[in-house]
Amino acid sequence: MPDFRRPPDWDQSADRHTSLIDPVITVRQLSRFGFARKSLTRIDHALVFSTSRGGYEAYLPPLRPSRGEVAAKRYTSVYEVDMGVHPHQAEIPLPSDNDAFEFIAAVDLSWQVVAPADFVRSGHRNVPALLLGELQQAARSFTRRFAIHDSARAERQLLHALSGQAPLGRAAGLQVLWTLRLRRDQQNIDHQRRLQSIDHNAAEQIRTEQQGVAYDIELDRRTRRQDELQAGRATEYGRLDHELALQRQAWQQEQDQLRARHEAELRQLEAEKIAFYQGYLEQGGVVAWAMHLAKNPQDSRLVVDSMREDQLRLILAEVELARELLSGDSAEDYELEGPKRRALDFMYEIFSQHIPGISRDQSPSQPATAPAPPESRLTQADPPQDTPQPAHSNEESGTEAAADQAPAPAPAPAPAPAPAEQTGTFPGWQPPPGYGNSPSAPPPQRDGHEQESEGLAP
Repeated sequence: MPDFRRPPDWDQSADRHTSLIDPVITVRQLSRFGFARKSLTRIDHALVFSTSRGGYEAYLPPLRPSRGEVAAKRYTSVYEVDMGVHPHQAEIPLPSDNDAFEFIAAVDLSWQVVAPADFVRSGHRNVPALLLGELQQAARSFTRRFAIHDSARAERQLLHALSGQAPLGRAAGLQVLWTLRLRRDQQNIDHQRRLQSIDHNAAEQIRTEQQGVAYDIELDRRTRRQDELQAGRATEYGRLDHELALQRQAWQQEQDQLRARHEAELRQLEAEKIAFYQGYLEQGGVVAWAMHLAKNPQDSRLVVDSMREDQLRLILAEVELARELLSGDSAEDYELEGPKRRALDFMYEIFSQHIPGISRDQSPSQPATAPAPPESRLTQADPPQDTPQPAHSNEESGTEAAADQAPAPAPAPAPAPAPAEQTGTFPGWQPPPGYGNSPSAPPPQRDGHEQESEGLAP
């Protein structure tokens, strides 16, 4: 700041960040040589000098007068004016068509001194009050035309009307940018909010009911669709279950038929087996043992021993019966003629037969030749017709001659031979009368060669 010899008449002690309502920072009285500029003033401040004739001359930044110029023009005072931009916000009441209600105008403005000499000449000390007063004076006549609830239309009309008038603060050398928002008073705002809340609640309930109906419709449609799907699924399951039941019944019927057929086949097989065993058991004796040997060939020795024991017991029983009939006197002679004749015939048959496997010239006490296998038996007993018989050795011929000349030994009871599976296993053997169902017949006459082969063959 310039260096002066006397203190200022007015000083705000403001800096760049101070909120100002008066842009005049300092005011000083000047003597003829009282202006001494040892340092420059602030670059954004203007200097307004007053003359002795009541005029004002402004030096805008960065222009500054010299000391000689100040002394030559005889300035009486100097005003240091801030030319910065200063924002300001305020609320002013504006009347409506009803005196019970007022509009609240929220004003946002920014002002700046563009003509420092005009502002100093105007003499205003409170710039916001100046601007708000001009705005309120211009707006009152417009807001009187509108009701309190018609704040939006009143705001539009007011802004349109003020934009056509002279700018605010022009006469004071100010440049002002401003905007205005018109709203209702707080009571009307609260009332409107309550009404809006009621409307909102009603609208919410209505919307809830409408959406609830839509939800119920959609839920009903979905439920019907689910019922249709469940019914279709149940129908399909029923059809599949019916088909499965039919298949199960068909399979069960087929199994029953197979089981019945199998049981019938088993019964038929059982009947055939019964008939088979009945036939063999009816024949009894040799045939039964032959059937046993057919199934169990390893039991041949047991079968042979059993048959010999049975034959021996039968022969002994018949001999004892014949002896009792011949020596007994319990019956008359004419009654015993038939049984005696039968007993004699049976004894003749017993004496006429020999033990199978032993030749007539061999003693029962001598060991018999081991039986040959079926292949050798067939070869020795039944030679082919076109194969010549081999000549016997001298020893064999001598043995046969001796056997023919020697008297036949008396027949003695011997163990019964084992029955054969087929006729011809024991050539020439016949069971005694009454043994099984085989008929009794005298043994056929055989020559010496057959006897020798019988002795050698089993």
